[in-house]
Amino acid sequence: MIEIQVNNLVKSFEVGKNVLDGLTFQVDQGERVGLLGKNGAGKTTFIRCIADLIPHQGSIVLEEDGKKLGRSSIAYLPQLEKITSSLTTFETILLGLTKTLSWKVSEAQLAKVSQVIRELKLDAFANTPVRSLSGGQKQLVFLAQSFVSEPRLLLLDEPTSALDV
Repeated sequence: MIEIQVNNLVKSFEVGKNVLDGLTFQVDQGERVGLLGKNGAGKTTFIRCIADLIPHQGSIVLEEDGKKLGRSSIAYLPQLEKITSSLTTFETILLGLTKTLSWKVSEAQLAKVSQVIRELKLDAFANTPVRSLSGGQKQLVFLAQSFVSEPRLLLLDEPTSALDV
């Protein structure tokens, strides 16, 4: 069973001005947690702390059956900004496997990317540069990039912002 334990999480960008102050909680496998709040309330900062992308105080532990899992077990999908990459949809999703990629991409890795593309119905855009896709299509591509790595913890920052749900 997977769980994440957060104890006394504190993050400040200015001395004496905490954005996050003493957050403590636990989330167990299968639970989904949503964050609600005004713009600038610290939601993205919180997610980036959990993903271990920014320094913070306090402890954040991701465990599976009592064994600590590292940063490579987490996939983080940030809010989409302007995308200018010339990479195709397929290539962008393939980058989700950077933990296991080498100079030669294996048939199994190519098959894994193809499977995720099929499952998210991105076949028609597989060879299209991501920068030329609509906002919702780009969002799906980056969701696919997160899914292909099979993370133990998936952190999504405004994942449906450009999607028609």
